[in-house]
Formats: sequence, structure tokens, C-alpha cells
Amino acid sequence: MTVLARFTREGLDDLLSMECDVCVPPVLSTSTEPEMRQLGWRLAADGHLVDVCPWCVLSVPERERVRRGDPEPVAPDPDRLPNLIVVGAAKAGTTSLHNYLDLHPDITMSADKEMRFFTDPDCRSWVGRYQDYFAASTRYRGESTPQYTKWPLFPGVADRIAELAPDARLIYLLRDPVERSIAEYVEEATWGVMSGDIDEHLADADAAYNRLVAPSRYATQLRELHRRIDPDRILVVDLADLSEEPGKTLAAVFEFLELPAIDLDEEALRPRNAWGFKGTHPAWYRALRRPALIRAVHRLPTERLERLRAFVRRRISKPVERPEPSPETVARLRTALAPEMADLRDLTGMTFSRWSL
Repeated sequence: MTVLARFTREGLDDLLSMECDVCVPPVLSTSTEPEMRQLGWRLAADGHLVDVCPWCVLSVPERERVRRGDPEPVAPDPDRLPNLIVVGAAKAGTTSLHNYLDLHPDITMSADKEMRFFTDPDCRSWVGRYQDYFAASTRYRGESTPQYTKWPLFPGVADRIAELAPDARLIYLLRDPVERSIAEYVEEATWGVMSGDIDEHLADADAAYNRLVAPSRYATQLRELHRRIDPDRILVVDLADLSEEPGKTLAAVFEFLELPAIDLDEEALRPRNAWGFKGTHPAWYRALRRPALIRAVHRLPTERLERLRAFVRRRISKPVERPEPSPETVARLRTALAPEMADLRDLTGMTFSRWSL
């Protein structure tokens, strides 16, 4: 059973951070075992050979569900591993930044944005597959995985980066921590991972393992990175700056990377993966998602598959509305995050003047 972290909660089921053993990039989840079973996971704890995420259950025939890994052992190659990593935060504009960086002629970002390589304690077993995502001829080879700053839910990331990509430069993109937590709830609710209301999920906002609050503890995440990585190799960026002054902010990012700035037009700077792009699917559509059908659909040419996905987003999915936490919940969240904000300002020397904390 590939459990990355386990948290015991009084009177409640243990909270587990797990990864799928089959897919690349590996699907990650932080839930209880009953929640995972309800979502469609097949767990080794129930007698299955490996832990399998719902997507692999649908798309990979059972006989082909083997633990990911290179056919033969591969030695890590510094010239093919990433030397640029956007480490988060989740729901803070990492998709947009990933696309902006990829427009620079000296940067090639991975086609799969979230590789989730360094969250895996057994990442060396598939380092060859991982390295295949990057071109050795490019000055910067990059990927963007928000789960890299979700300690303690996904521990050990800083150690693996320090050991396998010691020369990498990291970019940590942040937004108002209260708004970020609410946005992550929307994401999790969209995927059906969280079924209760937001007040229920923030009742223990002061707990270090809270799934919505831990990624908003920015000072804690930075200290975990600083434990193994030189702070001079980490650039902290405020999403408010990137949104309001994208050209100026990206120029600072390229300066950090010791690259010349480039001119980007309005279309190139259009935000990606924003709130309005999210939506849930009706029950009848979910009922149609059967393994044989899913596998048949994925045999379609890439262009036709993308058109089908766009149709589903436009015609079938229902937009997720922004929830309004109760005043008591907001006060609890602000109290939990206020010390983090004070530490973050001390660590970075930045004011974050547009934030609510």
C-alpha cells in the first residue's frame, strides 16, 4: 500500500495521503480509506496487488495494472532532469505561469504540467521515464507541480529535489491564503473528493494536516524547502502582481533565471485553468464512464479527443459556484493563518499588500 503520510484524528477515520502505483504522472489523493473506496480506488489493503486510482481502474485493463517503473534500472542524468520547478501553490496560477514560461525560447516546460515525481518516495524507479519528458538541449527544463508545497501531506519533496536536482531553480507562486483555501475546496468538490460543505472541511483549520489549509501555510512550506535548498534558488511570486502587472512580473522571473525578457501579447497572457473553467458532471454522465468505453474513447486521435473534452466542458458540465464560508469559519481560518503571514513577510521581505491578511 503506497501511503505517503498518515494522520490519526480523534473520533474520525485516519487521513491518508496516497498515490496510484500505476499511472505516470501518479494520481495523488488525501482522503480516508472509505472516501477512497467511494471514489473508486482499488486498494492493496483490500487484497489488490497495487493501489490503483479511479482513472486507471477505468482506463487500464486489470491484467496491465503493474507498478510503474523503468524496464531496466536507469541512472539519473543531470542533463535530462529538470533545472526549473514551479513548486506551487495549488490554485495560485501555476497553470498560467507554466504556459508563460514555455513561451520563452530558452525554456521547455513538460507537456504534462504536473509530473508529481518528487512526491514519490520510489521516484528513482521511474527516473528514466521522467527524464524522457525533458529535452537536454534546452537551457531550462521545467515542470510545475503544486503538490510539492503540500507538506506534511506529501513529505520528503525537498530531500528528493536536493538529491536529484540540486541545481534547480524553484518558483513559488502565492495568492491570498484565505482565497486559495476556498479555491482548493472548489477544485476538490469539482472532482468529488470533498462532498461536505466548506464549513465542515474547515472545522479543524488549525490542524497541520488540514487538506485545505496546509497548502496555505506558506511560511511553513518555505521553511521545509529551505531545510535542503538554498533560499537564493527560490523565487517567491505574488499572483496579484502576475495578474495586474504580468509583463513586469515575468520580467522579474526571467531576471531570476538570468534570461532576457520577452514580449508577450494579450492572448499569450490570458489566464489558464481559472475558476470559470471548472464544472461538475451530472450523474447520468458519470454513469456512462465504463472501462471499455473510456478505453475506446482514448483510442481516438488526439485532436478529436480534445474536441470531445471541450464539448463536455461547454455543454454538459455545470459550473461550480464559489462557496461562502460562515463568518465563524472565516474567523477560524484567519486565526490559523495569521502567524504564517507574519512569518512569510519576515522570510521574504515582501508586503503582500493586496491580501486580506
